[in-house]
Amino acid sequence: MYYITKGMPVEMKNNVTSTRTAISASLYILPFILVGSFLSIFDQFVINVAAPAIISSLHPSAAEFEGIMSGYALVYGAGLMVGGHLGDRFGRRRIYRLGLFLFAVTSVLCGAAQTALQLVVARLLQGLSGAVMVPQVLALIRVSYEDNARVQALSAFGVSIGLGQIMGQVLGGWIPAWDFLGLGWRMIFLANMPICLIAGIGCRSLPACPNAAHEAYQKQFGSPLRLFRYRGYTVGIFLNVCLYAAIVPFFVVLGLYLQNICELSPQTAGLVFMAVGTGFVLASSAGPALMRKFTPPRVLICGTVCTSAGIFAVLLGSITGLSTAIPFVLLALFVLGIGNGTVIPIATGIVLRYLPMEDAGVGGAILTTGQQLAGALGIVLTGEFLMGDGASLSSPATYVDGLALQVCAASAALCCAVCLSRIPTATQNPQRSSNFSACHKFHITL
Repeated sequence: MYYITKGMPVEMKNNVTSTRTAISASLYILPFILVGSFLSIFDQFVINVAAPAIISSLHPSAAEFEGIMSGYALVYGAGLMVGGHLGDRFGRRRIYRLGLFLFAVTSVLCGAAQTALQLVVARLLQGLSGAVMVPQVLALIRVSYEDNARVQALSAFGVSIGLGQIMGQVLGGWIPAWDFLGLGWRMIFLANMPICLIAGIGCRSLPACPNAAHEAYQKQFGSPLRLFRYRGYTVGIFLNVCLYAAIVPFFVVLGLYLQNICELSPQTAGLVFMAVGTGFVLASSAGPALMRKFTPPRVLICGTVCTSAGIFAVLLGSITGLSTAIPFVLLALFVLGIGNGTVIPIATGIVLRYLPMEDAGVGGAILTTGQQLAGALGIVLTGEFLMGDGASLSSPATYVDGLALQVCAASAALCCAVCLSRIPTATQNPQRSSNFSACHKFHITL
């Protein structure tokens, strides 16, 4: 890590100095930090396979079902930027521990819900607590580690995201089936409480100071909407929005399809999702080698093609009846996992290449918010096809329209990926306002 402070106001220099002195954390604390990113993804995906158990227990209406499935992601995505500002203002460690505590409390509320409406409200509150907690994870990694330790920490961060997705889909089937203490599906939420409390205690030795220098810097340039003047960034935002609008609701549909149409047990349905995880791990492991051999946009196009092909295969199978053949489903999900493992780890990095370095922070926040909101809205639209107008979840025709919608979203993402490959990356910063002259040489390389 290096700091360039020439031309920076004295107060900002002092803030940078205080930030540097905060770098003292050991890697043994890292698992406590990564709990936040793991749980946020885990709780998004665990409910996909557990949905039939929740439906049979609480009997939600179509609107309530959509709230249960998408309410978390909707509030989570909308609140990410606010959560990031809270960490900058009051200190990352303090806000992260607060987020862990709130996530534990709201998870208990989810597990204690006696009606579908109560679960909807609890999921909304859980999403809000996730928005407070998750932005601090990367921020804590940035201020707590440097050099090789940071590389290891960021690599572990990516692993935590992948594990959250895989474990959520597997355990979403197994936990309700275990029926621990007679709690059934409620245990998928109640298990969060001890994990959050342990992580909160383990993070006590993390640095507490806010990155005030970054906050002061961001105030120099006004609204983050200015970033949409970069054509590559704008196209990249649309790419990610379409991609998440396809992937996130697809897993919701598939979890219901495997149990209601293929008549698989929750445990077996969870194991079927392992095909996605296997493809994801293989593709993400090969990602660095692929990026060295090919240009990143080409790798992104190939990953998007695989993602679209996997969703389209399931749609085709639902029309022809092939989706009841488990080997066919496993192959389609493996191809989808290859696509996800190629696209998801690099999508953010590729898009941010089109921004100046100093805008990467706010650009990443906008991108993540768009991803989460797109996934939530995709679930809402899909829920209208699955639960609206008295549709039967036991009829294969019920799932066709939802899957077709996701194929369209994935196809739109592919078009955006092709367009993105034709846009050159930013080579220099555009002209800034006169306010930039006082600190034009200030940047922090992470």
